Amino acid sequence: MNLQKAGSHVVALTLASGMAEKHEVFYFNHGEQLVDAGMVKAYLKPEVRLLDITCYPTLNKALWKINGLLKRLTGYAGFHELCKTFVFLFMIVRHRIELVHGHEILTKYSKLAKVARLLSVPIVVTDHNGYTMLLKVGDTSFYPYANQAKAIIAVSHYTARVLREGTTHESSEKLRAYGEKVLASDHKAEYDSLKSNQSTTPIAVPLTVPVTTIYNGVLRYNKSLPVPTTIKESLGIMPNALVFGMIARGTEQKGWRFALAAYQQLKQQYPQRHFNWLCMGDGPCIQEIKAELGTQHPDIIFVGNVDDPHYYMSVCDVGIVPSSFSEGLPLSIVEFFEHRVPVIGSDLCGIPEVITPDNAEPGGFLIEMEEDSTPCISSLLSHMARYVDDATLLNKHGEAALAIRRRFDMDQFIAAHEQLYTHVLASTK
Repeated sequence: MNLQKAGSHVVALTLASGMAEKHEVFYFNHGEQLVDAGMVKAYLKPEVRLLDITCYPTLNKALWKINGLLKRLTGYAGFHELCKTFVFLFMIVRHRIELVHGHEILTKYSKLAKVARLLSVPIVVTDHNGYTMLLKVGDTSFYPYANQAKAIIAVSHYTARVLREGTTHESSEKLRAYGEKVLASDHKAEYDSLKSNQSTTPIAVPLTVPVTTIYNGVLRYNKSLPVPTTIKESLGIMPNALVFGMIARGTEQKGWRFALAAYQQLKQQYPQRHFNWLCMGDGPCIQEIKAELGTQHPDIIFVGNVDDPHYYMSVCDVGIVPSSFSEGLPLSIVEFFEHRVPVIGSDLCGIPEVITPDNAEPGGFLIEMEEDSTPCISSLLSHMARYVDDATLLNKHGEAALAIRRRFDMDQFIAAHEQLYTHVLASTK
């Protein structure tokens, strides 16, 4: 959809770069006006050709003018957006694309649905929990469109199971209400699908597309960093402070307010200890919290969007991922693990598979969830306090975290995709 900062976008960029070592790869960006240049520079290799409608500047300018004219005359403002989809179709034909991998789910209103209707090119879709969110609020209207794909990649075994079974085994009015709120504020394609389902009679079509699990691959950090004491000094962090770190988009779903509440209670519980909360990211929720706190809490450090999160993660003692409602497989957990930083994360979707994987020592704690699928503050607080009280446990979980991190290396990630692409292409000939 766009190339603003998000874990799913990083996954798509690193996948494209990895595949480009052996194959010809193009990356089409529908949101040409929404690009984080630092993220693209960091994760997209020059071998991958980045395409969007601005590749045709004269046409793009003319289409914007027509879009403005139609908006004034008829109120319709979607002409330019529609044309971008046809540019996408044209580029598939022009560059003789053999397979399209979408990181936008296939629904009635997604751009990929038009590709599936108009071209015979096989489509693979990665579900970064878009489908799971719809199933949580009782929407199965995406089934006929998802079935147009040749394969769905689930980023966790949880996601794969939910897709195969057609249910998350969670049902409550509180969950549904909170889920609709999350979709409306942060997930347009999924929300459009939900609204369409509520206004029409659902079609009883089972999900028949094959589903396979491929864990997100995360690039190893290969740059040198200053010693932690130097970074702490630059941030105004005392050497003996226990540092909690969090990195995410600044939306309510990512749990910033739950983390703030637990952190403030922790400070009250341990008035003699020095703590810091290092906040990486930006967005409406973070801006609201900053305005509310003012300058009275220097121990809470907001660094905004960062191109190099490892610089800050390296001085953290504990990572926090208190997501609500739904979550894919957060890259931030794996990135924290690389620095021997254990993580306290929500017992939600794919998160347990990273923090407490089967047959391995845990790399942190899981936060109990409320009925509406928001994190329980008292549970988060108790886990934070465990690390305050037990430095040995903190170190033990940190070593376990480093061992778990190996499960998310890029080699197996790229190899699994290449194997799937080969199978899909062979089955369509």
